[in-house]
Amino acid sequence: MPIKIFGISQIPEAVNWAETGGIAIHENFHTPRRASYHVISARKENLEAFCRKLGLSPERIKASEFFRFWHLTWQPFPPQQKPKRGRGRPPKHQSL
Repeated sequence: MPIKIFGISQIPEAVNWAETGGIAIHENFHTPRRASYHVISARKENLEAFCRKLGLSPERIKASEFFRFWHLTWQPFPPQQKPKRGRGRPPKHQSL
């Protein structure tokens, strides 16, 4: 299962790689605030094996509407949690 990582400016090359049966991974330009990636391949069984190795559900694999490959969106890192902001006034400090 050959896997190759492509930059966001290399999407045409990633598509060509995927159409030959390899697995191409490229940054997902639709989600700039969260690290997510498109994983694409012409061979669905390669993507299913990729999902099994990473513990992802193969149900996430979809057929492309425009190209001859299968794809899924992968978010390898959990979203960053913002710390909760306290409500109300800060507590008063007692003088010594």
